[in-house]
Amino acid sequence: MSAIQEKAATQYNSELLDEYLDFLKTHRGLAKATIIIRTSYVAPFLTELNLCRTPEGLGGISASRTHDYVIRLARSMTRSSRKHLVSSLRSFLGFAHVRGYTARNLVDAVPVIHTHKLDRIPRGIPWESVQKLLATPRRDTDTGRRSYAILQLLATYGVRIGQVKTLKIADIDWQKHLIRFSSSKKGHDLCFPLTHDVAEALLSYFRDTRGDSTFPEVFLTVRGTPRPLGENNHFYSCLIKYYRQAGIDSKVKGSHAIRHAFATRLMEKDVPIKTIADLLGHKCIQTTSIYTKVDLEHLRTVAVAWPEVGQ
Repeated sequence: MSAIQEKAATQYNSELLDEYLDFLKTHRGLAKATIIIRTSYVAPFLTELNLCRTPEGLGGISASRTHDYVIRLARSMTRSSRKHLVSSLRSFLGFAHVRGYTARNLVDAVPVIHTHKLDRIPRGIPWESVQKLLATPRRDTDTGRRSYAILQLLATYGVRIGQVKTLKIADIDWQKHLIRFSSSKKGHDLCFPLTHDVAEALLSYFRDTRGDSTFPEVFLTVRGTPRPLGENNHFYSCLIKYYRQAGIDSKVKGSHAIRHAFATRLMEKDVPIKTIADLLGHKCIQTTSIYTKVDLEHLRTVAVAWPEVGQ
């Protein structure tokens, strides 16, 4: 979500938007994170088209204005942003028609924008850069110990930052040497062996930083009164600092680049793609298939076997 979208989502307060959000929560049962995404695309749409903020004011909406709006915005968007834009506006327009606020169902006015899943190379960093990141946090400070433990989880298990944030103390089985991560993006729960490096990082954090707080979450704030990390705290600012300190010059930064590095490394080690899909918690193996595009050694083998490929 861009800064402009986030600002629009928080400032656009209207009877119409409130009713739509309540509809998503009560009748559709969507997760809070999904509702926030919907808001971030619907609010700017209503603002830019200067639509009245009440349900009765939607009469000014038209198919042509909606179509032109989407086409113009989509030109500068990433694949995932385009998907969110289209799905959010279709959701809202469907809601408006069901409630009788628009005479026509304008869902089809939102153009189909093709977003091919395998049309790009995965955005990641080399595994050597991941090792540099792990060596960056100062482990003699509270922030450093927490950061190092988080980085160890990201690098060792390839999980998403959201799964690390929601990790509970009860998810760590010290007796059986296992650690469990809750499902993410409609995937499945993940259970891994508790490695020595991860255990050491967690124990150091628990002993010297976290203390005996009664919160069930593993990772808490280190400034002021300890509390769980905020919903919008994705550890991004800390990671950007470590990227800079480690001298990693990459267009792509953040936790997802580490996840990509994890998956790519497994692919290069000839781990079966089904196993990689299971480790990443992918529900559909096609999602994992994108990593085959960076398996350069195997691509070179194919080029040798079929010389015309390289021509």
